[in-house]
Amino acid sequence: MQSATKILVLSGTREGVEVIQRLQEKQVDVIASVAVDARTHVTLTAPVHFGGFATQTDFADFLSKNEITHVLDASHPNDTKISVQTQKWCRAVEVKFLNITRSGWHAKAGDRWHTVAREADVVHVITDPSRVFLATGRMRLSEFSNLDHCYLYCRQIDVAPDAFPFLNGEYVLCHPPFSVEDEMALFERLKIDWLVLRNAGGERSMSKLIAARHLGLPVAMIDRPAPVSPSVETVDQALEWLKAC
Repeated sequence: MQSATKILVLSGTREGVEVIQRLQEKQVDVIASVAVDARTHVTLTAPVHFGGFATQTDFADFLSKNEITHVLDASHPNDTKISVQTQKWCRAVEVKFLNITRSGWHAKAGDRWHTVAREADVVHVITDPSRVFLATGRMRLSEFSNLDHCYLYCRQIDVAPDAFPFLNGEYVLCHPPFSVEDEMALFERLKIDWLVLRNAGGERSMSKLIAARHLGLPVAMIDRPAPVSPSVETVDQALEWLKAC
């Protein structure tokens, strides 16, 4: 790692928070970039740029003004549009780029997973009228408009600013952490028939998958795209990459 290193971290995940904290412990200059609606920024101790970058020119100007030497992309593993765009923009201005994408989940004995490529394909596996728990977040609800034969639930940790977008559904207000027992009790109370989520990986969100396994619930698992390169799976690997730069 060169002495004048200054790093921009696209932080939308726990890995983003962790890498920022560990870089600051090493006295490395770092700036975080987060979406306006990202929850993780509340735990960040670095200066924060909100809202991302609209154009390549905006991005290049920001890097130049802030003397950024490296960009670490720790955005959501299922949303590769940001990663692909950032990789391209970094290449154009000759700034070093690395993607951090944690490993995905893999089905285990007792799991009833049905893997689909995208949200719109869930309708092909949930063909009967069902009570569906959408663990994909409020911002992606519009992708499930074709599940009009089902009743949909979407969990929120805060009161949603708008009404549920479909008549056949509602928000469920709950506060983390969510243990396996909590998830099982919730699924049973709501009489859930299907769990839908994106393969984001990580230990913290495993409880809902374990609960579904214990209850014998089928899961519509939305697959993740391949990460952009270069890419590593852990913060330790990212720090090793920086050390070698």
